[in-house]
Amino acid sequence: MELRLIIAKFVRNKKVFIPTTFILFFGLATFTTLKQLPAPDINVNSTITFYDIEGTPFLKQTYPKRQKWVKLDDISPHVTNGFIATEDRHFNNHLGFDLLGIFRSLLTNFSSGQRVQGASTITQQYAKNLFLSFEKTWSRKMKEAFYTIRLEHSYDKETILEGYLNTINFGHGNYGIEDAAHFYFNKSASKLTLAEAAILVGIPKGPSHYSPINHYERAIYRQNTVLNAMLRDEYITQEEYDQALNSQLSIIGETPKIDFDPSYFIDGVLTELHSLLADSKLTQNLHVYTTFNREIQTHINDAIERNIVDDEVQTAVIVLEPETGYVLGLSGGTDFQTSQYNRALNSERQVGSLLKPILYFAALEFGFNPSTSFISQPTSFVFNNGSDSYNPRNFSSQYPYDQVSMANALAVSDNIYAVKTHTFLGMSVLPNMANRLGITAQIPEIPSAALGVTSISIMEMAEAYAVFANKGRTVDHRFITQVKTEKGAIIYEGIPNENKQILDPNKTFIFNEMMTGMFNMRHNNHLAVTGLSIIPNLTHAYAGKTGTTQTDSWMIGYTPELATTVWTGYDEGRLLNDVETLRYAKNIWAHIMEASLNQDASWFEAPKNVIPVSIDPFSGSLATKNCKKKITLYYEESNLPNNNNS
Repeated sequence: MELRLIIAKFVRNKKVFIPTTFILFFGLATFTTLKQLPAPDINVNSTITFYDIEGTPFLKQTYPKRQKWVKLDDISPHVTNGFIATEDRHFNNHLGFDLLGIFRSLLTNFSSGQRVQGASTITQQYAKNLFLSFEKTWSRKMKEAFYTIRLEHSYDKETILEGYLNTINFGHGNYGIEDAAHFYFNKSASKLTLAEAAILVGIPKGPSHYSPINHYERAIYRQNTVLNAMLRDEYITQEEYDQALNSQLSIIGETPKIDFDPSYFIDGVLTELHSLLADSKLTQNLHVYTTFNREIQTHINDAIERNIVDDEVQTAVIVLEPETGYVLGLSGGTDFQTSQYNRALNSERQVGSLLKPILYFAALEFGFNPSTSFISQPTSFVFNNGSDSYNPRNFSSQYPYDQVSMANALAVSDNIYAVKTHTFLGMSVLPNMANRLGITAQIPEIPSAALGVTSISIMEMAEAYAVFANKGRTVDHRFITQVKTEKGAIIYEGIPNENKQILDPNKTFIFNEMMTGMFNMRHNNHLAVTGLSIIPNLTHAYAGKTGTTQTDSWMIGYTPELATTVWTGYDEGRLLNDVETLRYAKNIWAHIMEASLNQDASWFEAPKNVIPVSIDPFSGSLATKNCKKKITLYYEESNLPNNNNS
């Protein structure tokens, strides 16, 4: 479609044209106002010393992350030209924003019906590197625009470009062109050849994706993109292009290994620090006392390294102390050096069967007990006043065609029982219960919601299960206990969580006992218990639940001392077809819990009016001498099992 036709169509569409026009005029007015403000300080340097949960310093870093700062004159012109040609063709002429690029993106979006990435200038990226976090929110975007305007008004292009090249992320823990040049090619930035410069220019687009160490072919593909842009804009000749394209590269890169690598954890600390303190206080030299447990973090890192074989699979791990909400250890991916995106803090993934326990606790509040049973067999669920139907299946289409108790359904993760409970209680009960536990995702009132079709924050799932581990009291995660200035003045003091009792203690104990079922082989029935593969590795009593979808594998389990959440999957949502890959989450969880707990790990104490009862695990009826299997579960005195639990 010709450009003039696209523009004409764009102008006629009031839903697009009017908001866009408003944004442009609003931006112009804002730009005029911000020009009057003083220049932002780009030389602000603050040192933060981080302390672990024992009060011992474990890391000292300078922010912004300036390692080996070099002047613009000491950087190869191939680097500067490459970045301008690839990232910001109009850098020397615009006022911070590439309006032509933004308009072109809007036209492309409008004409194709697809969402494409907008035009982010070098100044915008520098503003983000200097002053902001990497969260993807509108408030962060507005702040970025604010600082972009102030940078452009206060500093010349050379200063902005120099700052950008010295703060940008080149992967593997390298910030700034000088460190990147030494890391990848063992030379200074001034000595980089065209071929080497083009490799480095291509990395910041996706430091993990275009790493020449981990993904050499992708890096070469990106190098070609950079060289083409430089040729197009006449920074290089055809001869130079051909020579660079055929150059043999020698990548030096070495990734340092730290047993208790705290990088993802520190990301969480910094996010919390920004929310606790005003920007002015963040410019000071600070001493930040955290909840970090070196030993547990070592176990997390070791578990990930030992169990994840497929280097494209990612993970998120969160270890909480339920009573305090302290984050004792955390990983937002398999390797911070190759991917800085923190999945533990920022990802939402489909949770699968992890919603079943939340539904079953609500059922206890509605009068169910561990013996309450439904028949598990293929069932069609009609909803929307009969206009729709839903036909779930059990794993491998296995059914007992008989009564199944709630305790057994939970242990083997029976899908039919879950959907029957969901529709029996009313489909608003599950969303309300999840909301009480701190889950903010909107869970739809449809039959399949019981099987976890909703994507939920990984941290919110960790906190929700920690409520059960905390005997029904609220849990709010935290990374920081105290912040001091360089002179020792306390500018933040964390107060203990209020831990409001939101769940009945008796029912919480009964529920926690039921949650041990996934590790009890006496529950093996039409389906095996979901923790079967890791039972031989466990030496303590645990409550837990797995969650599996086509693209996500979860394991959350806890004791009174620790609640550990593990998610594994592919970032792009690829299918998890391999059985071993589906076991990553369970294996990582078992490794961490067993390594972290002491031999005298405690278990929950039974309240006075809750009593143990021997039952048939399948039907939920009182056990008799003829029962092939018997298990002990707990019941409130006012709601004991009998031999008719349907």
